[in-house]
Amino acid sequence: MNKPVTALTILASSLTALALAQSAIVIKGETGVLELTQPAQRVVVLEYSFLDTLIALGVKPVGAAIGTQAGDRGAPPYLRRSLAGITEIGSRAAPNFEVALKLKPDVIVADSFVHKSSEAQFKQIAPTLMLNSRRGSYDDLMQQTVDLGRLVGRESLARHLVSEQQSLIAKSKAFARKTAPAFVAAVATPTSVTLHSSSSFIGSLLERLGRKSAVKPREDLSQFEISLEGLVALNPATLVLFTGADEKPLTSEWAKNPLWARLEAVKRGRVYTFDRDLWTRSRGPIALKKIVAEAINSGLLADRQP
Repeated sequence: MNKPVTALTILASSLTALALAQSAIVIKGETGVLELTQPAQRVVVLEYSFLDTLIALGVKPVGAAIGTQAGDRGAPPYLRRSLAGITEIGSRAAPNFEVALKLKPDVIVADSFVHKSSEAQFKQIAPTLMLNSRRGSYDDLMQQTVDLGRLVGRESLARHLVSEQQSLIAKSKAFARKTAPAFVAAVATPTSVTLHSSSSFIGSLLERLGRKSAVKPREDLSQFEISLEGLVALNPATLVLFTGADEKPLTSEWAKNPLWARLEAVKRGRVYTFDRDLWTRSRGPIALKKIVAEAINSGLLADRQP
């Protein structure tokens, strides 16, 4: 026998639907909107900033692209002690779809710059959230902290992390010399030198810390390669280089060229070198604190000789 539909029944159903709608998780990604009915429990991440952020939120993904396949360098050293219990699913450049499938993730978080062409394959495994990490700015990465917090049901903590970082940057800005000349920042590998403009994560972060970038985006590219002659044409008074501890950067060869000695930064003794595994490959809340500390202690913000 069917129960009669009463106004009370309709109201209860409406309230239930409203509660479900209010508890739904909606996140706008680079290629579409991700919608979940509840926080994700099993997350696979394909970029180090996502891994850093989840660890900062007290959440371990079930899988992460932390391998060295296709020439990648693996997880940054500062994250390696936190990797226990996380399954390697290949590298960022070459994720292993079969391993990801076996993990039965609720969500895959991928990078829109690196993984856009593979989005359809990821979606066959699990709902996929595409975020702009690799080519994102400081503001982009702060928004991603909130988005990832919402994804795993820890948005309040995520917003607290963002607030902490904003406070840290505001306090650290006091160490910057206001009259310091503009800087040029670049990743130096054994085969190339790539400028990081004011719209890159590290470029925009250093500007927030009180230093001014001399490099603007080129045709919407936040990062682009440069030659020694191109660097000499820019002639920065401050040069910030990011290199691998186990690599011999191309700039070590450039330093043997007479053109190198013409750089104002070289003449002033203002060439700073930092670990690119931390400064340009991470971009999460844990990395940011370490970067800010090094920016202060190295003398970069104050325009002191390193």
